Amino acid sequence: MDTGRKFLLSNMGLACSWYLAAVATLTFALIFLVYLSFPQYMGTPRGTTYQVYRALPANIDDNTLGVTIGKGDARALIIDNYLKSRKSPLYGLGETFVATADRYGLDYRLLPAIAMQESNGGKILPHESYNPFGYGIYGGKVMRFDSFESAIERVAQGLKKDYIDQGLQTPEEIMPKYTPPSLQKGGAWAIGVSSFMEELM
Repeated sequence: MDTGRKFLLSNMGLACSWYLAAVATLTFALIFLVYLSFPQYMGTPRGTTYQVYRALPANIDDNTLGVTIGKGDARALIIDNYLKSRKSPLYGLGETFVATADRYGLDYRLLPAIAMQESNGGKILPHESYNPFGYGIYGGKVMRFDSFESAIERVAQGLKKDYIDQGLQTPEEIMPKYTPPSLQKGGAWAIGVSSFMEELM
């Protein structure tokens, strides 16, 4: 009986301890829940100042707000950013490329793409030729220009007259006449020009 009694007393002690711990935990949780449910007003410390800002300048009319939105052609910027990223000496001629392409009815990306294919954007070209397009260069013959601008003008004029007006619109259609040896190389020229045109979108 003594062992049975000891066992019963120890189990009752554990049960009471568990009950007291549960009641204490529950009470603490309820008090904490009540504490969290009421907003805490800290108040403003004495001597604290606030500065108020206005959304609009004081000199604007009370009922008038003006906004000016400009409209522009991003094509020149696209070309210049692309050429700048490639460290091309043609960088800065984006507006010339676009104006000339518009004047002759060319895709604005065609001339920069040809320049990238033919001379890595004007980095590799015959000495003092200003001819980044490989235009009129075959055998020992080199067509030279006074500047990149005059090269852009002349090549655009030639593309319009000898290619576009003849129904040759895409790099694939232009290639056999512009650079016939590229046909034997699987059309690498047209693939390259088309790829550069895609990058200029």
